Amino acid sequence: MKPRKFTGTRSRDVLEQVRNELGPDAMIVSNRATADGIEVTALAVGEVEALLEAAGASSHPAASPAASGGAQRAGEPTVRAWRPPSVDAPAQTVPDVQAKPPEPPAARPRPAAESGAWPRLLSEVAGLRRLLEEQLGDLAWSDIMRRRPLAGRVQRDLLASGYSATLSREVVRRMSDDLTPAQARSWLGGVLTRNLRCTADGDDPVSRGGVYALVGPTGVGKTTTVAKLAARCAVRYGASKLALYTTDSYRVGAHDQLRIYARILGVPVQPIADADALAQALAGASGKHLVLIDTVGLSQRDRRLADQARILDDPRVSKLVLLNATAQGETLDEVVAAYGGTGAAEPGASPVVLTKLDEAARIGPVLDVVIRRRLAIAYLTHGQRVPEDLSLPRPDVLADRSLRAAPQPGPYTLADDELPLAATLGLGVAHA
Repeated sequence: MKPRKFTGTRSRDVLEQVRNELGPDAMIVSNRATADGIEVTALAVGEVEALLEAAGASSHPAASPAASGGAQRAGEPTVRAWRPPSVDAPAQTVPDVQAKPPEPPAARPRPAAESGAWPRLLSEVAGLRRLLEEQLGDLAWSDIMRRRPLAGRVQRDLLASGYSATLSREVVRRMSDDLTPAQARSWLGGVLTRNLRCTADGDDPVSRGGVYALVGPTGVGKTTTVAKLAARCAVRYGASKLALYTTDSYRVGAHDQLRIYARILGVPVQPIADADALAQALAGASGKHLVLIDTVGLSQRDRRLADQARILDDPRVSKLVLLNATAQGETLDEVVAAYGGTGAAEPGASPVVLTKLDEAARIGPVLDVVIRRRLAIAYLTHGQRVPEDLSLPRPDVLADRSLRAAPQPGPYTLADDELPLAATLGLGVAHA
């Protein structure tokens, strides 16, 4: 009953060895990664049953004659175990022969949960789960590539472009199987274009006017974007139609940076400390075409976000959420949840500004978040120049760029046979 060890470079090959030598009902005891690949320890089904029987026999020793109701020796008085009298029953007569005081029960083996075996068992179960997920991913991917090879290639390309497995699966599910590769590429670009909601020229915040607070994490480019929007407004409507405010009292030199831009435009910058100060400032700016509020940069997990939200809690204030195009998709989801106001897929969700597009190797992750959460893109920023590096979005250009940005193979690139696991775990990955 000695467990057998099997090794190989891929889990699928190792499991095939186990199946061939120990049968399809073999039990996987453990698995671990080695320098050469994967090592799996397994038992045949007959050995597992024998092991369980042996464990059961050793944990249940034979009962003594007294415990099993065996016959008493001749001449010994009959002794009955004493039980306490019932509350509503008459007291029973104590037997003539007193029983010995009860002895404490013999020590029993500690259960697995108390002996330290339970964590080891949980670890082995987790390992089995990982193996099962990998096998299911391999099977699902192989099934897609066998039944719908073109759909498999489209899903692979979406994952390689940085789109999430969730969106990739949904797109591929809707794709027809009678397309040529060229038609599939065109169809995919059309799907992404139709699902990117972009602000049209003449309907953007500068053209419409109003009060806008630019919000987002530290370093996303809020102050520079405020300057770009302010410059565009000043050129189109005049500096007298513009008002600038800031709630950023945390960063050293934050006021000075915005004041440098404002001085060039000939517009003063007024600091805002609380909600009352904001209400007074907005009352005095009622004749302005555009009011821009620069805010302090806070992490989406910062507890001070609630304080900033209270300052900006005014029905006259709309939010522009800035999303860093270089950030991970999971991080962007958190930012939208923290700053996005009404949130995903709801009418009136705060429009977004995609920043740092000039620094992003792939823009698939940020477009994925925008599509899944049905957010409207108001502006794009792609550099530090004020006001040049600000533009209105075009959905067809964004979709085309996201699909053309195939990264060169590198440390984060997965091979074809590793993509199934990534798709199973829901990760957007690069493809070699």
